[in-house]
Amino acid sequence: MKKIMILDGNSLLFRAFYALPPLKTKKGQFTNAVYGFLSMLYKIMDTYSPEYLCVAFDPEKPTFRHEKYKDYKANRQKAPNELVQQFQLIRDVLDVHNIKRVEIEGFEADDVSGTFACAAKEQGADVYLVTSDKDYLQLIDENVKVVLTKKGITNTEEMNLNSMEEEYGLTPEQFVDLKALMGDSSDNIPGVSGVGEKTALKLMQEYKSLDNIYDNIDSIKGKLKEKLETDKMQAYMSQTLARIITDIP
Repeated sequence: MKKIMILDGNSLLFRAFYALPPLKTKKGQFTNAVYGFLSMLYKIMDTYSPEYLCVAFDPEKPTFRHEKYKDYKANRQKAPNELVQQFQLIRDVLDVHNIKRVEIEGFEADDVSGTFACAAKEQGADVYLVTSDKDYLQLIDENVKVVLTKKGITNTEEMNLNSMEEEYGLTPEQFVDLKALMGDSSDNIPGVSGVGEKTALKLMQEYKSLDNIYDNIDSIKGKLKEKLETDKMQAYMSQTLARIITDIP
């Protein structure tokens, strides 16, 4: 069975930049993010020996999520110039090494990775998605694993169906609805106001889906019911924002 690896370029470059001290050439070009990225890349290649590898990047322009919710990721600070100047550099380095890179206007690296993963598994391949973004956990199935970067730049954790069940008590499909309830501060996804991870997990483990929560809203009492009813539209909008697209045309 073919082994395919798809790397989340943006998330790995950010992790490398903040994990390593500033490094630069004699000409003043910062290189710490690129150095860290390549260290992760080589470690992954040595560990998994994939037959095919590509790197997905976010586009420079806003995506369809920004069109649906103008405040999507609005809370994020602008990336420092020391990092920005390395985005083109890593692209150039990947090109020199003949490593395919992909970015699609209107969609994030998550969506590119999700689309490639679904296409590859339909052809019988084993897919490994490498990222520091837990949103990717929703893509896990029997043929798709997520390799999460942990502390530093070379420690990783492979997540599969069993580890999802052990850590969250949820299926990958339910992970989207979990985010719809609790939101995601890193992406400025609002979720239901006043509902945190603990409450969201409890709701998902009991009711299994966002639809079922609202179908049985009268069985939920007190302030929690009030919060859910007040932010119903916001919860479903958050669900749309949290769901990774797997069928980019």
